[in-house]
Order: sequence, then structure tokens, then C-alpha cells
Amino acid sequence: MRLIPIGQVVAAHGVRGEVKFRYYNALEAGTLRYPALVLEQDGKEFELNPSLVRRHKGFFLIKFKELNSLEEVSFLLGRELSVRENDLPRLKDDEWYDYQLIGLQVVDEQGKKVGKVTEVLHTKANDILAVTGEKEFLLPLIDEYVTAVDLEGSCLTIMGGALVE
Repeated sequence: MRLIPIGQVVAAHGVRGEVKFRYYNALEAGTLRYPALVLEQDGKEFELNPSLVRRHKGFFLIKFKELNSLEEVSFLLGRELSVRENDLPRLKDDEWYDYQLIGLQVVDEQGKKVGKVTEVLHTKANDILAVTGEKEFLLPLIDEYVTAVDLEGSCLTIMGGALVE
């Protein structure tokens, strides 16, 4: 099962084994309601089960059932935690997770390859795709520019006018 990174442990908090966690998701609805978080280390997976999750000064504080002291959480500091792909909430048909868009081949309406999606940027107005190819450009992720997203075919089709010279 594929693991999807969702955030990073940035510090320990207190002496009872809580960690300060920076969540990658810009949206916080349903935040961190995963049955388990997974740490990948040396090709092995370590499952951690949250017993308490709470907001604190722009971060999350997480207490894991298995870890009960500052010493026991020290190996998590600076580490990225993931969830299993099948534990992610289902999205609507016209929604995608960032990891699904990164790496997609970008083509114009005639099928000409123009690059690959390398990053998804979140702004207040709309999401923006960073595309790298012969030229690097930013592409608003809106219907006027993106006409189709084919995850199975690993392709994203854009309007010809989306590429401003």
C-alpha cells in the first residue's frame, strides 16, 4: 500500500510524549482523523496510533498510544509522517490530492507535450501548478486553463492560450 506524506514532526512538547506536528494540508476540515500515522525508516514501516490530537499555535500536538515520554518520541523529531493511501478521505470527481497531480505530463489540446507538473502551490485565489518543460511556467488550476485531468493516463490537458509567451 502506498504511503502519502502528510506532515513533519518539528519538536517534542512537554514530558509526556506529545509532539508538535506541522500538517502539510492547507485545509483543516477533518484534520488528522487517520487511524494511524506511519514512519518509514530504513525500508521499514512503524505504525503510530494517535490517542490525542489538538491544535496549538498553528501546529498540532499529537500524543501517540505507544510513546509516553520525551525520550520515547525523540526519534520522531524532524521526521516526516505518512498515511496509507486508502486511509485518505474520498474526494469528489473533480478534486485531486497534490501528490496525484505532481508528475503528470502536461499537454496542450493538440496533444503536444509542454512539461510536467512539479509542484502545487496554494493561494487564496486558487491553486497554481508549477510546470517544468522546455520552459518553466505557472498555471492556474482553473477550468479556463485546465480542460482535463486524467490520473490513470498520467496526463493533464491545458488550453493552448494558457501558455503565454
